[in-house]
Amino acid sequence: MLMLLFFCLAGEQYKDSSVTDSNTFLMVHNNKPESTIVIAKEPTPSARLSALELQYHIHKITGAMLPIVTDDTKVDGRSVLVGESAMTRELGIKGRDFKSQEYLIRITPDTIVLIGQDWQETEENLKEAGISTVFSNISDSRIKLDYGKLTGTESNNITLPGFFDDQGTCYAVYDFLERFCSIRWYGPTELGMVHPTMQTLSFDSKEIYRSPAFAHREGSMITPWPILQELWNNPGAEECYLYMRRLRTGGDKWAGNHSFRSYYDRFLRKSLEHPELFEGEHPEYFAQGRSDGERQFCYTNPDFIKQVAQDARDFFDGKGLKGFAPAMGDYFAVVPMDNNAWCLCPDCQAELEKDKQSSDSHFSNGRASGYMFGFVNKVAKELKKTHPDKYISALAYWDYACYPGRIQLESNVAVAPCLQTRIYWGPNIVRNDIKFYKRWIEGKDRPIYLWFYYCFPEENALVGGYHCFPGFMAHTASRQIKMYHEDGVKGLFLCGIGEQVDFYITMKLLDDPELDIDEILDEFFTGYYGASAEPMKKLYLRIEDIYSNPENYPPEVRTEERQFHQNAEIAWKYLGTEERMSELGELMQKAKQLAITDVEKQRVQLFEIGVWNYMLEGRKKFLESKR
Repeated sequence: MLMLLFFCLAGEQYKDSSVTDSNTFLMVHNNKPESTIVIAKEPTPSARLSALELQYHIHKITGAMLPIVTDDTKVDGRSVLVGESAMTRELGIKGRDFKSQEYLIRITPDTIVLIGQDWQETEENLKEAGISTVFSNISDSRIKLDYGKLTGTESNNITLPGFFDDQGTCYAVYDFLERFCSIRWYGPTELGMVHPTMQTLSFDSKEIYRSPAFAHREGSMITPWPILQELWNNPGAEECYLYMRRLRTGGDKWAGNHSFRSYYDRFLRKSLEHPELFEGEHPEYFAQGRSDGERQFCYTNPDFIKQVAQDARDFFDGKGLKGFAPAMGDYFAVVPMDNNAWCLCPDCQAELEKDKQSSDSHFSNGRASGYMFGFVNKVAKELKKTHPDKYISALAYWDYACYPGRIQLESNVAVAPCLQTRIYWGPNIVRNDIKFYKRWIEGKDRPIYLWFYYCFPEENALVGGYHCFPGFMAHTASRQIKMYHEDGVKGLFLCGIGEQVDFYITMKLLDDPELDIDEILDEFFTGYYGASAEPMKKLYLRIEDIYSNPENYPPEVRTEERQFHQNAEIAWKYLGTEERMSELGELMQKAKQLAITDVEKQRVQLFEIGVWNYMLEGRKKFLESKR
């Protein structure tokens, strides 16, 4: 009954019957192929991966292995056309006719077409400049892997499409598998996949033409995160790379991060690690009156401004990047180093003095907004002279989070406010975040992206040497993402990716924010935990409620206008109390007792090891420290 409920929730429906009518596309009948997958003789990386993924997942559902052939092969019977080929061109469908990230799913009685615009490995395309942000180790582009080894099928070495390559065909196939075949990917390993078992698979005629709601969808896999690794069944790197593509990570090319790390090697002194980067000593570029290390720069120095603008021009002219700098597509990031030890020269201090009216005690404030965005503005103005269609991308972060009211920003400045959505249990933190975020989106006169801190509270625990109370926040994420979509935000970068359910939900909502959060949660717990679904869902929701409710925190969290983070005392004196841990423990035991199949038991065990035992150990250590 539980599995039946899951497949009823799955959206567009497949058919499973021994009799099919002439209006349906029959893909598999009685565990035998009734159709053929067709790709181009020289397929794009996206189409090649898509064909293998379609073949693999249909085999998991039905046991039938659909043949894959190229378009120079005569095909008898029904065809599944994956990516552009001679057969799609006969139908008048070409990949280049789609916009970036758009895709088509077309089902007729004789043919299924799964196609979008794809990046192709041409000499011209390989010369294209662009890298991703430094924190994102999932952004390794076009990696090679043995697909067969990962999936337990025939050995097949392929090159994955880069995360920010056009791969509309992949999007079409993954949407088809989810929407019509009820495939769900809740983690990178095979244990994280949920699928039905069918003898016959057929589909009613249908046409879907769409693209993901948010143009940019990226997250940094900072490891070893507590909780997530165990919930994901300790996947390997290649499994994670493939998983991120299944969740449609990537999209439009955008970059925003601290940008000047290579300047030390280029302009301060010749380094032993990268002597080839040294261009000459320019101490005037660097913050005056400050010591070395992660030293800031003199953001009022005109020569430094010209150098940064020239680096941006060189990037957009296809000359690449000198050392590391976050830049992709139409965006060149200009973001200071991650500290507020600003330059002490008279010009910089005069600019900072103008910002002193911002006495806000929150971490996200405006104490250097005019100073920093004055610098960004000057670089953008220089760039606009030669590249008016390109952007300088900036973060609205820390002392320069607030909109710089005393400056008229250039139109080619794109901004990403940095929001602390996983600590929205602090009501004044939420209020402060939303206040400065809303000011940035007023007028919608520039591209707005968002930087999300999904690293908390796990990062607090790693740095602080304690075990955190889990930061489950599915409903908060849903409310926020729906608002951002309504406000026209173009994309999100996740600094850290949170935990299993929350990350999955976030990626699904970035694709389609209209999805109902409670339906997604029902579907997850029913499909993933089977007979243990009820207590596991109650367990998740109870932890979420405890974590998200401001009333469960110290009084100062609810009253004071400043930054708070979880610490060991908040975790285990205020959140994980003895009474609550007893309540949660009963649900954990009930879930273990109800699990029937080996798969259900394994999944419940992963939660027990990754979450529950972690929590028990955290509370135990805290109590011991208080003796």
